[in-house]
Amino acid sequence: MLNRRRTITIAVALVIIGLLLTLLFRSDRKEPVDWRETYEGQSREPYGTSILKTLLEGHFQTDTLLVLRDSLKGQLDTLPSDAIYLFFGQAMYQDSVDQQALMDFIAAGNTAFIATKSLPDYLGASLFATRSYCPGTDWDQYQLVVDSTAGLNFVHPNLAVDTNMQFTFIDRGYPANYYWTGLPPALFCAQEEAFLPLGTISDTLYNFTRQAYGNGYVYLHTTPLAFANYHLIEDYGVEYLRRVLTHLDAAGPVYWDRYSQVPEKPDGIQPPIGERRLNADGPLSFILSEPALTWAWYLLLGMGILYLVFRAKRQQRVIPVLEPNRNTSLEFLNMIGRLYFLQNNHRQLALQQISMLKQHIRRRYDIKELSEETAPTLAQRSGVEEAHLKRLITFDRNIQSSTFMSGKTLSDFHQLIEHFYQNSK
Repeated sequence: MLNRRRTITIAVALVIIGLLLTLLFRSDRKEPVDWRETYEGQSREPYGTSILKTLLEGHFQTDTLLVLRDSLKGQLDTLPSDAIYLFFGQAMYQDSVDQQALMDFIAAGNTAFIATKSLPDYLGASLFATRSYCPGTDWDQYQLVVDSTAGLNFVHPNLAVDTNMQFTFIDRGYPANYYWTGLPPALFCAQEEAFLPLGTISDTLYNFTRQAYGNGYVYLHTTPLAFANYHLIEDYGVEYLRRVLTHLDAAGPVYWDRYSQVPEKPDGIQPPIGERRLNADGPLSFILSEPALTWAWYLLLGMGILYLVFRAKRQQRVIPVLEPNRNTSLEFLNMIGRLYFLQNNHRQLALQQISMLKQHIRRRYDIKELSEETAPTLAQRSGVEEAHLKRLITFDRNIQSSTFMSGKTLSDFHQLIEHFYQNSK
């Protein structure tokens, strides 16, 4: 018994010493930037989508997006519910069951927004190849444009800008050539039910389209890079996202598909003819390729061995910790506020605030415009005094017509809006 205790003590001491040495040698190392295109909703790396996730929650007025991390079968609605399915990633892979679940979801009258560089053949065939909308053309996947920078724009005159919005691919801090993808103009004909072009890339291809399927719609976007953190911390990235989202509105649930996301083939990008071959590396090889994950893996194994040695058992059920309800709308405002406050762009921040207030008034009180004519009606429905509303309208009119706004004016304007939210019914 004495030898057994001594062995256990030595083993625990060695593990503790090993952990302390690891922390000592790694504490002064700066965490490297991950430049991979992961499009992970929780990632704050350049090509993660944590900012996008926050902005989408604000746009759809939902506390949380429903993240799909398992098979789509049984998770997507097969009845019309004004729901939206979202996908952002380098490549997309689904088996036949998930494919049918997605197509049934769309055909029921819901909407799918798919942003990927590599579209599966089955999806292209379902939307185009099986229907001879454009005689003389065949579905042949996306086409490529090789450059470090691509100019994105919109087709609709109310959304198009005079000069293309420039998006640059950055790798390890420097511009690098990138394979931008898009759909050729030959796929777009004037016949009924054909692809409807919504956005362009480099003025030669279409990167944003809409296609009817059943009673629903599919929005295809071939440039997921435009929605990454690296671009959404800039004004042009937020503005581009805002114009894209004008096409999307959801009264039902909003699904974010992480289950179908896979990386592209790692040994260089090839012309996407036919089904793309996906990365065949296993999850353990990826874990062992990252130093931090490698240490976490070995630490997990060590803790498992210690658990078996000590034969640890809990004497009572674990009491779950209930997290308090979070106000994600406030996080959304803070995110937008930081983006413009760092640039001292008080006017743009005020415009964002009044835009959200007007949207709140439209949805809650069914009043389309905030003006002198609608102030009495709004005062009656909201319970906020009419004099306060008129002062708020005056501030809005002055901000819209001015080109500069001081911090003091922004503070006064914020107090007016807060007064409305706190005192409205």
